[in-house]
Order: sequence, then C-alpha cells, then structure tokens
Amino acid sequence: MGFRSNESPYVADNYTESEPPCIQPMSCRRLGSSSRLGSRGSFSRGNKGSGESHSHNGSNGRRDSPHRSASAPSMTNGGGMRRSRSNSPSMDPVREGRPVRSDQNRTYDDGSSVARTRMGTERQSTPSSSRALSAIRGIQDVLDFKFADKERHWQFAEKNGLGRVAMLACGLGLILGIHSVLLLLLCVHDLGLSSIGFLDDITPERVGLLRQWLVYVVLLSFFHIAEFFVTAIWNPSVTTADSFVVNQSLAYTTAALVSWAEFWVRFALFPSVNGGDALSVAGFGLVLMGQLCRTLAMVTCGESFNHVIQLAKKDNHKLVNHGIYRYLRHPSYVGFYWWSVGTQLLLGNPLCTMCYAGASWHFFNRRIPYEELTLLRHFPDEYPQYARTSWIGIPFIRSTAAEETKSD
Repeated sequence: MGFRSNESPYVADNYTESEPPCIQPMSCRRLGSSSRLGSRGSFSRGNKGSGESHSHNGSNGRRDSPHRSASAPSMTNGGGMRRSRSNSPSMDPVREGRPVRSDQNRTYDDGSSVARTRMGTERQSTPSSSRALSAIRGIQDVLDFKFADKERHWQFAEKNGLGRVAMLACGLGLILGIHSVLLLLLCVHDLGLSSIGFLDDITPERVGLLRQWLVYVVLLSFFHIAEFFVTAIWNPSVTTADSFVVNQSLAYTTAALVSWAEFWVRFALFPSVNGGDALSVAGFGLVLMGQLCRTLAMVTCGESFNHVIQLAKKDNHKLVNHGIYRYLRHPSYVGFYWWSVGTQLLLGNPLCTMCYAGASWHFFNRRIPYEELTLLRHFPDEYPQYARTSWIGIPFIRSTAAEETKSD
C-alpha cells in the first residue's frame, strides 16, 4: 500500500489526544527522548524516529504547590506539635519505628517504607517486585545511550551522532559474527568432521537447543542490521541510529528478555520440553518469510516509508500499489507479525509463542483500522479501489475503513 503512513510496528505513540489509544506489545516508543535540532545546545522532546517534537512550556506545565487543608496541625514555638480537633493526619516525626502519617510515602526507623493505598490504608512496599522493572529500565536506558553526556559526548548522546551509529553497528556485527562462527562449528560437529569436547559432554537435547539459540541470534542480529541498511539505502534522509530499532521501546525489550529467560530456564531444567525439529523448521521458515516481506515493503515504498504514522500528507507522498503492495496492504506489518511468532517457534518457547501471537495480533487489530482511516483521508479517491483488490494478511483482522469501501 503506498504512502506508508507507518509501516512499522515499533513506533505507535504519535497519536493526538482525540485519537484512540494504541496497545503496543512490542512496539511503542517512549515519549520524551531528546533529539538534536541543529545546534548542540538546542534540544526538543519528541518521539523516536519521528520528525515531530513536543515542546514543554513551563507556563503550561506549572507545578502547583502541595495542598494544605485548613485543619492541618500547626507547630508550636517549643518545637512540639498540637493536633487540631479534626481527624487530619499527624505531622509527628518518626518515633519508635512508627511511620509519619501523611499524604506522602512514610519511612520507618529501619529504613523500610510504606505506601498509602487508594482506600487510605497502609501496606508494606515490595522492593523485590520493582527491582526487576528497574533492571529492565536500566537496560533500556543503556540502549537509549542515556549514560552519554549531551555536551561532551553528543556524538553518542544524540540519535544523529556518528558515534552512536558506529557503536551499534560494531555491537550488532560482533554478535552476528560470533554466533555465526559458533553455529558453523556446531554444524561441523554434527556432521562428524570435527569433535568438540564441550558438546560431547552435554545431552543431545541441549545440543539441539544450542543450535536453535545460535540460529535465532543470527537472524535477530540480521533483522536489526537490515532495518538500518535498507533505510539508509532507500530512505537516507530519515536514517539515524534509531533505524537499528534496537531501542524501540521498553515493551519490546521486556518481551525479548522474557523469551530469553524462558529459553534458558528450559535449557537448564527442562531440556526435553521442546517443540521438536518440525516446529523449529516451521519457525525458521516464518522468520525468513517475515524478513523478506518486510524488506520488500521498505524497498518498494522507498522515501514514502516511515517508522511513524504520518498524520499530514506531504507533497511527495503517493499511494504505492505495485510490487508486494499489489497483494498486501500492510506487508511490513504482515512481515513483522509472522517474524515475531516465528522467532518463538524457532526457540521452541511454548509460552512466548502464544503471548507473542496474541499481543501482536491485538496491537495490529487496533493499529491497522486506524491507519487505513488515515489513508482514506489522504487518498479518498484512490484508496477505496485499492482496498477492494488487496488483503491485510494477518488472520482475523478486519478493517472498518475497507469494509465501508466494499459496501459502497
């Protein structure tokens, strides 16, 4: 489908307030990432991969002072405290391990904290449940290069910096190269041309799992490298370090980490719990098909391809209905959907296979109808005919816009 208002499942946060919210399993980019706008000292906040910026005006975002009720207790000259007759919270300092009752979180003498629930009751905080999320956020911050100083190391801090591009390219290249060599050695061992002592000491089930992991990492690395190079060749004006899409969102990072955790737990504890060679081969085929479909979509669209939905039609936007778009209206979405499901079949992850398929389908079931409504506004004369002669390509997703055009 031509003018790709957005043919990527990664960036889905540039909706206006009047637009419906978008569920983003592996796709949403966080708002508020810095982007360089010309000079080193000028920055704005906007979406990753988007040309739009969201400025923050202090007058519009005025921070109100904390509210103090009329019945709040007052401090005496002697440093003591007197209560009012109302049942307002006490402002007493922490004594004997008891928390200060106020609208803020309280801290005990031993350093532990409590938080107030909506009903006004207090519960002990659970730092262990937040440590995992904090660790994932830390990984996401590293992928966003937030550790780089914007003034001294702006080549790494900014998405347009050559330092960041070089570091990501080197990292992905090393990962691809190392795992490709290990996969080659494993194939040589399987063919009996050479013997590797480490592989002789583990069970055949775990050897098979290692083979699946190496193939998965090679395909994953190639996917991210291809995203950048296809964009650089066919749409160079929008190419940045974000074109690698390794830092696309916290949701994507979390999904990847969860799938890796499931795989290595099975490797260590349940090596026999695997889908078998047939499912792995099917997953490998889906990954290749999805990669080819997405790459063809990006190449066919050229400069009309964008990683974010374009709410306004530009002069160079045109409806692309040739090539792979002759048959599929959203080949990039179709490619990514089957690619993501295929990676989990390849790894043999039963839980993540179902979760990836369900979450991706739910995302595209909301995304595609909205995008087609946008395309109908941009191409009111061309798009209805195009929708009648092409397919969405993801099972059980129906476009309201397309159905309306077919009924006319």
